[in-house]
Amino acid sequence: MKIKTGLVGLSIIPLLALAAAVPVAAPAVAQQQAQFEPVMFPFTGAEGLRMPNAEALEINGSGTIEFWVSAKWGAPLDYDPAIMAYSGPSGTRFSFNISGDKSGLGVVAGEFYDGVAFDFSDGQRHHVAIMTIGNVIEIYIDGALRDVLGFSFADLPADNFTIGTVNGFSPFIGEIGQVRIWKEPIELDVLKYFALRPLETDGPNAHPDIDALTGISAFANPEMRGFVFVGEPTEPNLTLPLQPPEPTLPPPEQ
Repeated sequence: MKIKTGLVGLSIIPLLALAAAVPVAAPAVAQQQAQFEPVMFPFTGAEGLRMPNAEALEINGSGTIEFWVSAKWGAPLDYDPAIMAYSGPSGTRFSFNISGDKSGLGVVAGEFYDGVAFDFSDGQRHHVAIMTIGNVIEIYIDGALRDVLGFSFADLPADNFTIGTVNGFSPFIGEIGQVRIWKEPIELDVLKYFALRPLETDGPNAHPDIDALTGISAFANPEMRGFVFVGEPTEPNLTLPLQPPEPTLPPPEQ
């Protein structure tokens, strides 16, 4: 893996610590998937989203991190742009990167690095789910299991959760959106079903694992543009000191 060594960009601190997820109104199930699009945040290689430590990220034993991503750079880069990372003074607990030539997705966990081949060169959005179960990591892309890696997230102290960078390094160029962090492994059928559906807490379309949700991106909310950790009322509310780039919103309904 190649890491760009120059510090870049600005630190953007979002509002945290909502006690519960807020359900989003959705159309009928038959129409829902056709009309729903994930809200994507644009990254230009100049800034990333940086958040302080949160207990929601302590999912070493088992958990799932899912997101949509598209790679938008042109010529191959001399580093592997970072989708997100959780790192600290002793190293990286986990980070997810797309290779500089867009030929695959890599996972870093402490001293371990491995990944899967996948063609991201089409510039389209792809749904990725990283699942840690015991001593292995399962990688799903577009609803299919791509590989099982023989290690899990590193047992290292971490205090920086970043999206679009690894603590200021390896900046991403493209879009990242609909980040959802779960403290349990989520079944593949459930991941596929809700990849293009909003999360609801009750009713016929409620997510069966909604109680396991610990973090979710909130790029479209004008007051919380950034990220929300769920169920941590003791965390202080933090506000944005800078105005981040406008996210890419779904088109209006016709």
